[in-house]
Amino acid sequence: MEELFELLKEATDITDNSNEVKEGSIFFAIKGTKFDGHTFIGEVLKRKPLAVVVEKDYTPPRGLNFGNTKLIKMENSRRAFALSCKEFFGRPDEKLTVIGVTGTNGKTSTTYIIAGILEKLKAPCGVIGTVSYRLGSKVFGKGTTTPHPKVWFSTLKEMANSGAKFVASEVSSHALEQFRIYGTTFGGVIFTNLTKDHLDYHQTMENYFHAKERLFRDYRYRVGVANIDDPYGRKLVQKYNLKGFGISKDAHYRILEPKVSDRGCSFKLQTPDGRVWKIETNLLGEFQIFNLTGAIAILNLLGFPMEELQETVKNLSQIPGRFEVVVEKPFKVVVDYAHTPDALEKLLRSVRKILPSKGRVITVFGAGGNRDKTKRPLMGAVAEKYSDLVVITSDNPRFEEPMEIISHILEGIKDRSKVLVEPDRKRAIEIALNLAKKGDFVVVAGKGHEDYQEIQGRKIPFDDREVVRMLISPKAL
Repeated sequence: MEELFELLKEATDITDNSNEVKEGSIFFAIKGTKFDGHTFIGEVLKRKPLAVVVEKDYTPPRGLNFGNTKLIKMENSRRAFALSCKEFFGRPDEKLTVIGVTGTNGKTSTTYIIAGILEKLKAPCGVIGTVSYRLGSKVFGKGTTTPHPKVWFSTLKEMANSGAKFVASEVSSHALEQFRIYGTTFGGVIFTNLTKDHLDYHQTMENYFHAKERLFRDYRYRVGVANIDDPYGRKLVQKYNLKGFGISKDAHYRILEPKVSDRGCSFKLQTPDGRVWKIETNLLGEFQIFNLTGAIAILNLLGFPMEELQETVKNLSQIPGRFEVVVEKPFKVVVDYAHTPDALEKLLRSVRKILPSKGRVITVFGAGGNRDKTKRPLMGAVAEKYSDLVVITSDNPRFEEPMEIISHILEGIKDRSKVLVEPDRKRAIEIALNLAKKGDFVVVAGKGHEDYQEIQGRKIPFDDREVVRMLISPKAL
């Protein structure tokens, strides 16, 4: 890497996109899932880059030569690119306390909770994740769970330059497998849980877990916590000497007497020193107790006193698309991102716990196309179990036929009498709203904060929250 790092001092830019190459830049040839960057080197050489980084032998086509362009061969060009991005942008992670959150569910909520707490404590905290990349009200980019290496390190640099002291970021299994954030130094790392998802990519749960495990195995961090109630989290606690959080008796941060209402959650939290703290928050949903505990635990381990954390969590900002109450009366409408069997179950169980005695749960949901098909019937079974009425519809069908996805969901449902099928998502929401009565909960799940539907390669504007507000009658409001 020494030769490469020396060249970075001269480089005008670095990229793994052949279209971005210009004179004086460094191009990294990376083999992706669809394209192999090595096949574009011939075109790249015509633009006279400073260097080309490869991971396999390369001979230019007849009539082309490297000229003054250096050819550097590395064992893994993905890793080399990430490490070079870190260096090129001035090692911004080392100027911040970066907190990485991984797991199937709860990543977005946990990062938002961390940022909300730190902002109240006058410690500016950026957020990088599914919703957006932001620092306070300043938005740096549209969200993806964990960005490309160049976006990752350049965003960290921008946030540091804008006054951030902390950054809370979601860390996906795909990003860890693809070395997108490789070389990052973390202040803290959190594991939320591991449930069935992304098996179209990872194939098995063990592969999925090992991808998540990379955050704890391959990166430097000062402190780490994991959900010890989750069997995979328990493995991490034992293997990497992390602090465990949960309801288990051996949890270092132990949840006691959890309670939920339509105004928020409360519980007692026993900390490693044996003290017990009463925690109250306005966050809705039983699952947020775990997300909040993970956030409190990591911040406490990073040096924030429990007295301050206890006070700041009482009133936190709404997390976009996470148990977001869009309509309050005469029935409630909740929009949530839940798109796995486990997340949907936790969502609907939380609704059940605060449901008025005569109220019903009406659930509108679908499943994403061109993704793990095995979770679809499981989601159907969960919706049937915890709902009084289910309206099955489209989510992001992508390149699949909506009715084929719906047929997979229906395989998990035994009692079809409580199920309606409407592939048009707007119409499905409208049906649910028309059927809702005073005291009911209408739960629109799967898309949360998303403001589009992905259909046949096109992103069509669609926001569940805006659709609900548009459809609900003035009388109901």
